[in-house]
Amino acid sequence: MSLNMANIKHVIALVLMYFCTWIKRSLEQIQRCLYSRSSLNWVHFGQAESDVVEERSDILQSEIWRTNEDYRTYRHQNDGPMVMVQTSTHVFHVDLEKLADSSEYFKALFHSSMRETSERLVHLEHVPAPVFHNFLQFCFLQRFCVPDTLLGEHLRVSTYFLASGFTYRLLTALSQALTEQTCLGYIELADELCSEEILETVLTYLSRYLLERPHLSEGLDPHLKAEVLRLRSIGTPHLCCLRKENLTSGNDLETETARTIFWLKEDRDDGKWSSLTDLPFCADKWCFTTAVLYNYLYLIGGYRQRVKKGYEFKMASFRYNPFTNRWVSTAPLIKHRRHFSAAVCEGKIFAVGGWYLDSLVTPDSSTGVYTAVERYDPWTDTWAFVSSLPLTDFQFSLSLSHDSPLTTSLGHCLYVLGNIQRTGEKLVLRYDTRQAGVNCSPH
Repeated sequence: MSLNMANIKHVIALVLMYFCTWIKRSLEQIQRCLYSRSSLNWVHFGQAESDVVEERSDILQSEIWRTNEDYRTYRHQNDGPMVMVQTSTHVFHVDLEKLADSSEYFKALFHSSMRETSERLVHLEHVPAPVFHNFLQFCFLQRFCVPDTLLGEHLRVSTYFLASGFTYRLLTALSQALTEQTCLGYIELADELCSEEILETVLTYLSRYLLERPHLSEGLDPHLKAEVLRLRSIGTPHLCCLRKENLTSGNDLETETARTIFWLKEDRDDGKWSSLTDLPFCADKWCFTTAVLYNYLYLIGGYRQRVKKGYEFKMASFRYNPFTNRWVSTAPLIKHRRHFSAAVCEGKIFAVGGWYLDSLVTPDSSTGVYTAVERYDPWTDTWAFVSSLPLTDFQFSLSLSHDSPLTTSLGHCLYVLGNIQRTGEKLVLRYDTRQAGVNCSPH
């Protein structure tokens, strides 16, 4: 009887000890949660390719983990095998099975019989403790609190761990944090880590600001510059519509609406046009020719502005970036042209023909076409004269319904439609941009 009572007391003591231990652990966990919620101000937002709700700290991250071992202990609900991870300055206690879900490096450890696994001690002295702490915060608590200035250091560790989820989130932050001063440094980091993902993130940034920061792209290796140009052209194409010329009075209500540029999305089924942006100037009368180069929209021509003695036409050119929805002024034409043709060839814009811009009257038989051809270099933002049109025995049709003469490009050549003045025979002038020469062929 006394033996049974002793056994019962022993069992009760074990149960009470287990219960007290459970209560203590529960209170510690509650304390950690309350501390985290009171000391950090998290902003929730969705992530594109997962259901993870991420949190971004608006204030400095708590440093309590540096002095309290409990805050360096990461358990999972499955109670997987715990291992110690020795970083540069601190030891962390982590659930290896849970960590294996987020990192190919730790997955290999989990499924291997390596000494680190058997001894339950992983040596990562080359990994900074704060970086590993942020990595665990993301893997176990779905929190992302990496400062922009430390993204490179975290990318280096995340690449070493082969942690695709953490790397993806770092790259998302990097795409928003890149600047003109830091992008080249990240290209060097991508080369050091052999990371195509980091390189593509930086090149995508450069493609968005291709001509706003031309010195950065111009200094790249040829294959990287070609990739920037390719990334610049990726995306869903849209059709834009604008009024290239307006001759109505400034008091006309139609003039204000004429300043709007509309666009039609390719994937839109209702066929409705939407307002995109307004023309980047205030005037009642204007005349522009358009061109698209490197996914930028160019307006080239001029508009009427008031001066002391009345009005005059001001030469002007503008460039629109659809990625940033911004206009910037660019170099105007050298010649005062109206209703000229613009063609893109070999990364340049060519202005062909047209007549004197200040004239607002309809062209007649006495109106002459400019023979001078101008070429625009987007990298230097300059215009220069090239070979002129051979108009000794040629004439071109003039019309307000289209730009004159009709011009297009194919490969590295420009093609201009005209006819022989004496015989009326139609012909096509071909201008070779590489040889700077004009050839004629019957049409």
